[in-house]
Order: sequence, then C-alpha cells, then structure tokens
Amino acid sequence: MKAIKFFAALFMLFAVSASVDAQELSKANQKLLKKQLKEFKADGWKVNPGQLPLEVQLTRAFSAQSEVDAMGYEVWIVGEGRSTGSVYDAARTQAITVAKGEIAQKLRTDMTSTIEQDLANEQYGAEEAESLAKTIVTQQGRSIDQQLNRPKTLMECSRKLANGNVEVLIRCAISADTVSKLAKAAIQQARRDNLLKDVERVKSQN
Repeated sequence: MKAIKFFAALFMLFAVSASVDAQELSKANQKLLKKQLKEFKADGWKVNPGQLPLEVQLTRAFSAQSEVDAMGYEVWIVGEGRSTGSVYDAARTQAITVAKGEIAQKLRTDMTSTIEQDLANEQYGAEEAESLAKTIVTQQGRSIDQQLNRPKTLMECSRKLANGNVEVLIRCAISADTVSKLAKAAIQQARRDNLLKDVERVKSQN
C-alpha cells in the first residue's frame, strides 16, 4: 500500500511539473503542444517503464525549444534524432548521434555568426570577418565535440513498427551560453596562434 501511495504521489508530482511548464508557454504554443502530444500518442510513441510520462517529456522539450532570454535569444540549442533498428539500444545510440549532429551544426552556425560580429566590431571588413570566423570555428572542432559529450536529454520515446523494428526518438539540448563561451575562447586561441595578427595594426590605422 505504501508503495502504491508513493508511486501515485510521484506521478502527481510529474503531472504538476508538466502543468507548470505548460502554463509558462504562450497560448499559441500550448495549443501546438496539445496537438503534438495527440499526434505522438496516435502514432504509437511510448516511453519505457521507469521513464517520465510522455506528456511530461514532451512538455519539457517543447518548453526548452520555446524558452528565450530577456533579449529574445534562445536559451537552449535543441537537436532531434530518430533511428530505426531491430535492437532498441543500437537505435537509441544512433538517434543520440543524429541529435548531437544537429546541435553541432546549429552551434557552429551560431558561433560563426558571433565571432563574425566580434571581428566586425574590431573593424574588420565584412568579407574578411566572415572568412576568418569560418576558419576559427573549423579549428575549434574538438572543443565543440567536447561540449556535446553530455547534452541534456529532454525527451526519449519509441514505437514499434509493423516490420518488427523499433524507432527511437531523442531530443536533447545544450545551453546557448555555450556559444558565447566557445566564441570568446576561440578568438583568444586565434590570437595566440597569430591568426588575428593584423587586429592591432588595423586598429592603429584608425
């Protein structure tokens, strides 16, 4: 009886958490969330025993994708991966890899834009800033990969297909603060490597 009460209380806690997250969404996003949840259930998506209910996970993922800071910028960089296979664990691993790849692409794009803007502020021309930014980000491949080692898992669910295989869906995220931190470190490294050796010369001419 105590065990039943415990799990009932735990479920209520998850339900309240999902409700609070949903209330933080705009009415338009709440409508989209309800529609997406209905579609997920209709398509046969389920969670494994012991995992948070599908509604809670989907609400958490939806909230992360919609969350912005005071300046209107995204708080999380979110990636989604899907993979199909005969073995759940193998499909899950591949889905995580795909999700990380999507995050990495977004991270590189945002880093390039941030570095490009910083260089423009240091009086580089637009084309030169763009070229240097891409070069710097390319050189930071290992640092970017390290940031993706432990992304925050927002959602994990699966469904059984007609052919007997299982399809796994993963949504995970990293903090958008990572972009500015990596961009700052990348520029500092570029200066140490003399990639930006002309910065002071350009400044002194103005």
